[in-house]
Amino acid sequence: MYGDDDQSRIISYEGGAMFIPRCPKCGRYVKADESVFVSDAGLRKAPNGTCKRDGRVEMYFIGFM
Repeated sequence: MYGDDDQSRIISYEGGAMFIPRCPKCGRYVKADESVFVSDAGLRKAPNGTCKRDGRVEMYFIGFM
């Protein structure tokens, strides 16, 4: 989607959720939160990273490992 360097920037959390830390609005790398909420029902749809330009955003979800 954005290039080969995205593969080295995958963020994974306890529970196996994986994200690409990019802002969906401007494409910049974002600072990921320390944790995300995962339950039996799945992920909670909520901002989970901070972009310097756009503020709180939801990173691109890749899947569970």
